[in-house]
Amino acid sequence: MNKIFLTLLLTSHFSLLAFFTGCVSLHERIPQPYTENELVVFQYISSSARNVSVAGEFNGWEYKSDQPRAIRLEKNEKEIWTAKSKIEPGRYQYKYVIDYQSWILDPANPYTIEDSAGNINSLLIVK
Repeated sequence: MNKIFLTLLLTSHFSLLAFFTGCVSLHERIPQPYTENELVVFQYISSSARNVSVAGEFNGWEYKSDQPRAIRLEKNEKEIWTAKSKIEPGRYQYKYVIDYQSWILDPANPYTIEDSAGNINSLLIVK
C-alpha cells in the first residue's frame, strides 16, 4: 500500500513540476545560464509561451519590447527559448517574464536569493 501511494505521489509531483516550469518533457534538460564567448546564455523551455524575457539587476529589470535594455528570448523549433547578452562580472538577481505578466524563477538554476522586500529571485554569478 505504501509503495502505491509513494509512486502516485512522485508521479504527481513530477507532472506538476513539468506543468509549472513549462517543460516540454522531463527528459529534456537545459543548463542554467552559462558564459559563451563573453556572452551569458539564457535558455527556457516552453511550448505555450508567446513571449519570454529575462529581467534582472543587470538590465534594470526591463522586460517589455519597448524598453531598451530588455533581453528577449527567441524560440527555436524544439521550443527552447534562448538569448545571449553581454553582462559584466558580478552577482545578479533575475527572473524570467512570461507573456509580459508571469514572473518566474529560472527552473534550470538551483541558486536563489531573497531580496530586501522578501521576494525570492534566481541568482546569476558572472565571472
